[in-house]
Amino acid sequence: MRWTRRAAMAAAVIVIGVAATTYFSKPAEHRYVTALGGHQTLALADGSQIEMNTNTALRIGDAGAQRTVTLEKGEAFFQIKHDSRHPFVVVAAQHRIVDLGTKFSVRTEGDQVQAALVEGLARFDSFDADGKRISTLLKPGDVAAATAQSLSLSKESQPELANQLAWRRGILVFDNTPLADVAAEFNRYNRQKIIIADQAAGRRTINGAFQANDFEAMTNIAREVFGLRVIRRNDEILISR
Repeated sequence: MRWTRRAAMAAAVIVIGVAATTYFSKPAEHRYVTALGGHQTLALADGSQIEMNTNTALRIGDAGAQRTVTLEKGEAFFQIKHDSRHPFVVVAAQHRIVDLGTKFSVRTEGDQVQAALVEGLARFDSFDADGKRISTLLKPGDVAAATAQSLSLSKESQPELANQLAWRRGILVFDNTPLADVAAEFNRYNRQKIIIADQAAGRRTINGAFQANDFEAMTNIAREVFGLRVIRRNDEILISR
């Protein structure tokens, strides 16, 4: 499973509300949510940080023996201060990522989960239909992609991982990405939606980098480079041959 993560020209500035929140360790869970296009940084009492991307919801709990984050939806980047006596665990869908002193990102979409390790080590746990745990040790550059039925592991270079995390700077980076996937990624960040009207148009590929709300640069490429029709109506941008 590959996630869309590239774009095609840099331009306007994304409108993102950036907030820093300090979480004080308590037994009860605390829930945090970012809006569409939102971006929030949570600073934990132990020095760890969680950076939340657009349209993300998570819960943080501390039972004393274990620090736990449940990623309900969306995407987050974790910079964790390792404590072997007090492990940090991220739960997403039916999967679990256990920190072994690391920086990593986790993204969910339905029952699909992707975990990408940037630095350090982490353990990725999946569970089969019988509840048996299947564990994979992640090293820097490893990307685990899982559903309820499958688990795959791929390797990414540091520049590729940096492109995946460009959302932390309000940028989407695309590399030979089909226009349909580019549109889907833009739609994660904006109320105005890009609609690709036919499959042939959606197969055109884009390279480069966009600010996450820069519809103008993206639609200019569709119109001027690919010769596609671009029609704006209400909260939609329709692209077709």
